[in-house]
Formats: sequence, structure tokens, C-alpha cells
Amino acid sequence: MNSGAIRAVCFDLDNTLWEVGPVLERAECILAEWLEQRYPKIPQRFTPAGTLEVRAALLREQPHQAHDLTYLRRETIARIAEAVGYDRQIADQAFALWHAARNRCVPYREVIPALERLRSRFRLATLSNGNADLAIVGIAHHFEVRLHASALGCAKPDIRAYDALAAALTLEPAEILFVGDEPYADVVGPRNAGMQTVWVNRGALTWPDELASPDHVIADLDGLVALLMDKL
Repeated sequence: MNSGAIRAVCFDLDNTLWEVGPVLERAECILAEWLEQRYPKIPQRFTPAGTLEVRAALLREQPHQAHDLTYLRRETIARIAEAVGYDRQIADQAFALWHAARNRCVPYREVIPALERLRSRFRLATLSNGNADLAIVGIAHHFEVRLHASALGCAKPDIRAYDALAAALTLEPAEILFVGDEPYADVVGPRNAGMQTVWVNRGALTWPDELASPDHVIADLDGLVALLMDKL
């Protein structure tokens, strides 16, 4: 890697800066309990599988909204509420409750120290398909640029997402290092856009055989600091 050519480092969020599975599970439980208490006809009529069927039907009806996870969740709740006789506007409150729980993310232990070191040398950015709010999580101040698929109108690995990142940073793609855990969204996509790539493999996972290898592989952000900072 030519670290001297890199001017910005862009991060994925979920499962790159924090583990998201337990967070989402807790958020779903909180929402389910709230619906059971406030709007019991919804869980009586719609099982979790039934709710997913409504979401799948929404996606078939509006495939152009596939990038917007916030819209999909809110509209799914609105539709199941309406189906059992409630006001569809309860979806706004339901989503707000879920989203507050969804943002109770705890960064991995090395993330904050690593970001603080990297900020001294590189511009930092994020590009996520999810709907985490970095201001609520408490780490927004580390990043100059924060992009989400819902606002961009497209999701990784659509090349337009990476083009938007380069434009927001006013940099050439080759000057951006993309760091993330998902092979297609965080390695193949940015590489196709001309960026350098680092795969974050926290779980000793196997890289897909059909894909060309990432430029570098790290187990955590300490590895990224060693890769970028210790060579300067």
C-alpha cells in the first residue's frame, strides 16, 4: 500500500466499528414489547414472519426504495398498523423508539483510540447502508464526511455511492482508503470505483473464493493504525 497517496480513510459502520447483531436484537425486543402493550392487535395479527412478508411485498412494489432502510421499516409498520385498524401514523413513534435502541451501539474497544490517532494524519469519513446516527452513538465528531444510503438514493456496492463519497471529500478515488467488513459492499464496490481497500475480518472468516483479494486484511483497527501510521 502506498500510504503516502492516501488522504482520507472511509469506514463502514455496522460490524466494522461495533457489533450490530445484539443491538438489533435488543431493538426488536423493545419494539415488540411496546407494540404488545400499546397496540396489541398488531402482534396478534402479525408474527415476525408475517411482518417480513409485508416488507417483502413492499419491496416488490417499490424496488426503488430498497436502499432506504428507514423508509422500509417505517412504512412496513404503518401498513401492518393500518391492516388491523390503527392509525398508520403510529409508525413514526414506533420507528423513533426502535431507532433510539438501534443507536445504543458500543464501539469495539480499540475504535476510539484508533480514530483519534488516524485523525492526526488523515481525513476520516463514513459510508453506510444502515441507519445508525453517529451523533447519537457519540462519535460523529471524528468524521468530516458521514454518508448514508438513504440520503444518497443508492446503496453500496452501487458505484454511485463511492462516487458521492469522493465528491464529498473532493478527492480522487485513489486517494481514499475504504475500510469495512462486507466483501462486496466494502471491498469489491470501492475497488471498482478506484479506491484502495482494507477488509476488517474480526471473526477469522474465509474470504469468498470467487472474489479477488482485498489490498489488505486486518483483525481490528489496531491493525489499521499499524498499517497506516507506523509506516509513516
